[in-house]
Amino acid sequence: MRISQAPEFGGRHWAGGLVLAALVGAIVGCSSEPAQFELNRIAMHKSEVTLGANLDQAYQIDPIAKILDETFGTPDEPIVPEVPDIEEVMDIEHLKMAAGPYGSDEDGSPRGLYRQHCVHCHGITGNGAGPTAAFLNPYPRNFLTGKYKWKSTRTGSPPTHDDLKRVLVNGVPGTAMPSFALLPEDEVEALVQYVKYLSLRGELERNLLLEFSDLDTSVVKPAEKRSQEEEEYVASLSPEDLQEEKEDLDAAIEELTDPEVVLEEFLAPIVEGWAFAYENVTEVPEKPESELAESIAAGRDLFFNKGGCATCHGQSGVGDGQTAEMFYDDWTEEYYDPKAPEHLEEFLALGALPPRKLDPRNLRLGNFRGGRRPVDVYWRIRNGIEGAKMPAAQQLSEEEIWHVVDYVRKGLPYDTLSQPPEHEQENVRVRN
Repeated sequence: MRISQAPEFGGRHWAGGLVLAALVGAIVGCSSEPAQFELNRIAMHKSEVTLGANLDQAYQIDPIAKILDETFGTPDEPIVPEVPDIEEVMDIEHLKMAAGPYGSDEDGSPRGLYRQHCVHCHGITGNGAGPTAAFLNPYPRNFLTGKYKWKSTRTGSPPTHDDLKRVLVNGVPGTAMPSFALLPEDEVEALVQYVKYLSLRGELERNLLLEFSDLDTSVVKPAEKRSQEEEEYVASLSPEDLQEEKEDLDAAIEELTDPEVVLEEFLAPIVEGWAFAYENVTEVPEKPESELAESIAAGRDLFFNKGGCATCHGQSGVGDGQTAEMFYDDWTEEYYDPKAPEHLEEFLALGALPPRKLDPRNLRLGNFRGGRRPVDVYWRIRNGIEGAKMPAAQQLSEEEIWHVVDYVRKGLPYDTLSQPPEHEQENVRVRN
């Protein structure tokens, strides 16, 4: 069995065309070495920083890697875990189309679609740190948290299948995410399912990490790897108490690694959330009939007052509001706190990408990454944008949201707010 391994280099160190080409070639299938999923070393180190102690390789890290491999397989040989409702999320045939090295079967059926189209940005594991990621702005999406921006569901809910499909088909304007509208329907379906597969695996890993991080492994650590607090605790135990602690630890790990416990307690709730995400879709009411000019005027007033939109997007709508300097997205904040940046170099060495400030959208450009249809903009306002600090506008009524939609789409880009006032001439000479 192949155990997941950590990356050997960080994204910030990739440079040079030859190195980049070699990396991409190896990832998409030009290497004889089988691909392996990486453990989420950034989340693990976050736990270590929080706990003030290192995770134990044998008692915490290796068991997590083993569970993930047994539950989800490898990048070349994916497994569909046997949990309720999994058939609503993915099936093995589509996963096999997306998994493995790029190529085709004897009958011409495609294989390796994820490595052909996605891996250079999103990475083998789906952590958003592929070989080209460091050169892109914004960075590619990290699938491992199960958190997505452009969706129809409420904050805290996974996207629906159609949400992910819409992003693949339309792309994301203003980013490096292209449209895959020219791909056959079954290939798009395979990629959507593989993205969900990577998210499920990443979410299970995080759940396991929470459980295993709670284990006290100080009693089995070598003395040189214990923190001062751990050393003091172990020294306070009698030989009998020390043995009892070790037995309790073994029993806890045996329970946590029980396949039935893993599937029923840790994975099944995640799968259920994805399978029934459509139940959390925000219904979009029919747009009230009104004169466009009146709706735009009402939307403008809401934008600058009750809606609070200008706080971030600015008085001129270009994304320069008073709170704009404070923003980093949720994926960055997992490893970077601008108020306490002392651990940043440690995370960068593990493959984290250099932090970039999150800029509120410049609405004057008319470039809406989640789609510019009225329904898309309505969802962004009503639901917020998960992970990006865009809050849900719960203070606005349905009719008021439609007014803001009209203003943002058809009023603000042409608003004279940011244009200088006409200069009135002084000392005009009056001719007789």
